[in-house]
Amino acid sequence: MTKIKQDSTVREAILNRIGDEAWRSANRPKGAPLTWDDLGLLCHGLVFASRPIMAASKGVTERNSLGPRGAWLLNLIDAGVVFPHELSEVMGIGRSLMSAELARLTEAGLITSKPGATDKRRTELALTEKGLAEHKVIHAEIDRILRAGLANYTPEEVRLFTRMLRDLRESSTPT
Repeated sequence: MTKIKQDSTVREAILNRIGDEAWRSANRPKGAPLTWDDLGLLCHGLVFASRPIMAASKGVTERNSLGPRGAWLLNLIDAGVVFPHELSEVMGIGRSLMSAELARLTEAGLITSKPGATDKRRTELALTEKGLAEHKVIHAEIDRILRAGLANYTPEEVRLFTRMLRDLRESSTPT
């Protein structure tokens, strides 16, 4: 089986061709209502913009034989989401799948667990020194990718975009 290169120039040319005409005509009058061209391109951007972000964790994922969510779990644990049931909830996966992901992280020496401080029946997770180091690698690569991709926008525009994405996420109905 031939592996398709994620950053294929042919693939990018095809994706750019899809949006070229709509993006060229994106200078609509201020206040013009949104059309399907606008919303379709927004969907296109949301779906395909995640690829470079996912690529940022590829080295850590491969080096440590992690599952598809392993690198993101490092980020969540570092941010204070330290209980497996909370991680399962945030990631939208069942506890058995979460257990498998956490087992890979543990086997790789990236996380450790201990009984919870207030409830000894609950497991509390933490990053190991190796986990912290790998998290920094992912963080630096995401930083590089986002700064390069958003270099043409002001900090205020990036913060607005962040709020817009949060609002979109929060408005979706859980399934």
